[in-house]
Amino acid sequence: MEYIFLSGIHGVGKSTLAGKLKNSLDIKSISVSDLIRKSGQSLDSSNKRTTNISGNQELWKNELNNLNLGISKLLLDGHFCLLNEDEHIISLPFSSFDGTNMMKIIFMKNKPEVIRNRLLERDNSDYPTKLLREFQNCEMKRAMEYSAEKEIDLFIYDEEQPLSELLNFITN
Repeated sequence: MEYIFLSGIHGVGKSTLAGKLKNSLDIKSISVSDLIRKSGQSLDSSNKRTTNISGNQELWKNELNNLNLGISKLLLDGHFCLLNEDEHIISLPFSSFDGTNMMKIIFMKNKPEVIRNRLLERDNSDYPTKLLREFQNCEMKRAMEYSAEKEIDLFIYDEEQPLSELLNFITN
């Protein structure tokens, strides 16, 4: 199944952006976490420390390949990097995406202070701004590397940019 990958760290605003895009385009959205849960794996949505990282990668890909969306485009919300149970930043191997058909990448960024406040408010999780900055830098670096290696178009989006620029990227 072809999809547009919406990358960014937890709390950056991916779900909010996906909602705006669904209001403007014929596009469906789902997160990698939702696909993992759909496979039967339990995930705590408020805990951003991930266990069984490698096993989860196979689960979401199987569920992705079973989706039937008709003619709608798919926006897949996910990550190139994760925090492990010790809050260490882990870069996912690019092989995590083998067997999938990623057509474009949107990397969403924001100020680490904004992300910290969102995570505190939404999940009652307080992460140091320094960790969030490093996490976001890792995510952006990996998105850029994957884009270059696989020759996939990449759009780096900040919510202060006009949405029309992103809509143009998606539809062209």
